[in-house]
Amino acid sequence: MSAMNVLHVEDDFADALLVQNTVSESGDYEIGFEVARDLRDARRKLRNKLYDLVLLDLRLPDSVNPHDTLETVQALCPLTPIVVLSGSVRVDSRTVPDGIQQLDKNEYLSARGSESGQPLAAILRMSASNDDVETI
Repeated sequence: MSAMNVLHVEDDFADALLVQNTVSESGDYEIGFEVARDLRDARRKLRNKLYDLVLLDLRLPDSVNPHDTLETVQALCPLTPIVVLSGSVRVDSRTVPDGIQQLDKNEYLSARGSESGQPLAAILRMSASNDDVETI
C-alpha cells in the first residue's frame, strides 16, 4: 500500500486528533493527515497541494451552510474524492449529493477505540481509490 495524503477539514481540534488517533491505532500508519480548521485554511491548502482525499466537516466557523461548504471544496478539487465526516449527517444528508460518502462522526469516533479505527481507515483508503462508493 502506498502512503495516502488526507486533508481533514475540521474546526474541532479534539475531533481532528481523535480521527488521527483512531486511524493510527488501527495500525495504518500510511495515512497522513493535514488539518484545516476553517474553509479559508482549506482553500489555501487545496490551492497549494494535491491530496488523495478530503475528509470534510460541513459546518465550519466561516461556512455554516453545509451546501456551500461542500460546493466550495468540490470547486477547489474537482477530481479529489471527498468523504463527509459530520456529527449532523442525518440533518445534512439532503444537502450532500449522491456519490459523496457520508460518515456519522458519532459512530466512527465513539469509545470503541481501535474497533472503529480499522473500518474508518479502510473506508478512507477505499474512498480515495474509488469514486463510486456508497453512502453509509
